[in-house]
Amino acid sequence: MQPLRSILIAGALVTASGPGLKPQMDDTPRQIFLQRVDGYVALHRRLEANLPREVITADPHLLFESRIALGREIRRARSGAHQGEIFTPAVAKYFRHLVEKGLRESGIENFLELVEEENSVATPPAVNGEYPAGRSLCFMPPRVLAVLPPLPKELEYQFVGQSLILWDVHAGLIVDFAPGVFRVLTEP
Repeated sequence: MQPLRSILIAGALVTASGPGLKPQMDDTPRQIFLQRVDGYVALHRRLEANLPREVITADPHLLFESRIALGREIRRARSGAHQGEIFTPAVAKYFRHLVEKGLRESGIENFLELVEEENSVATPPAVNGEYPAGRSLCFMPPRVLAVLPPLPKELEYQFVGQSLILWDVHAGLIVDFAPGVFRVLTEP
């Protein structure tokens, strides 16, 4: 994880300035986000290292035992976690801009309308909660993923309604979410 972080920080230091060049968007929210993701992933890896490994079996209980245990341990370690610890207000604003850019580059103007037809479950996301039952994992447009900061293998971007969520795929829980990220191009 450290080499990726170094590359990202080095890339953040290269900004446009000087006569005739457009100023770049402030990269501070990106750096804050990456630092907080690093902190979460360090906790995740420390807790996961002490748990039994996954086993391939036909028994559904045994199949998900390590995932359930990891989720339980992370919830215990982050019992006071709340929305905005990773997606701070400044970080959420930054992500709204990135998502808008990615959707515009994709030519998608009604993203939620396209995906909400199959996801009629209206359960809001919750930090340390599970991905809402009854909702399918939705396809994230490649252009949107291309503009978002890369994530380590333990995490994935998903969305629930208008919220962008940071989902721990190993533990099956929502780490944090940024509300209203997908509203920009979907409201009249």
